[in-house]
Amino acid sequence: MGGVILRDFNMGPELMSFLGFPGKTFGNIDKRLSVSLQDHNRGKINEEDFWTLYREIIGKDLPPHDESLFGKFFKPKPDEPTVKIVRALKEAGIRVVVGSNTIDSHYEILERMGIFDDFDKVYASQIMGLAKPDPAFYEYILREEGVNAPEAFFTDDLEENIDSAVKAGLKAFLYTDAEALKMQLSALGLLAA
Repeated sequence: MGGVILRDFNMGPELMSFLGFPGKTFGNIDKRLSVSLQDHNRGKINEEDFWTLYREIIGKDLPPHDESLFGKFFKPKPDEPTVKIVRALKEAGIRVVVGSNTIDSHYEILERMGIFDDFDKVYASQIMGLAKPDPAFYEYILREEGVNAPEAFFTDDLEENIDSAVKAGLKAFLYTDAEALKMQLSALGLLAA
């Protein structure tokens, strides 16, 4: 979702500032927090567990707040040109699913925003217990969809995710913008130019 369907989704700098740290990521604070965030992303721990680990590692409490800190600074906007491509694919009778690395609070916000409404199914990392770029992430979705890898097309804005999708046998394209995606889909005969 982030970087393809969503814009303005990076909450890192605002969250780090709220916590009183410079930088953009938890890795700037302590590498163990990056690992814990990945665990949260895979549904191994919940947000409360993450913040408990944060307090143990940092040795101080969180600033006062009355909501999910991961949700507090998550203010995404849909990329309308890319959403139009998704809708065009669906109108052409093509099944379109999302495979996203996400966390519970973000998933809930996106669901409330209706971001998932244009998709046939959403495969979220924290529910699946798998995350990109693990090849098992793609294999799980393919199995659930009843599709062989060469029959599927995948796009993502991160090169490592494209590389792992290609290794899993999918046709994959590095997303840069909606126009380039449309051209790639047209070249594959999935969309009219």
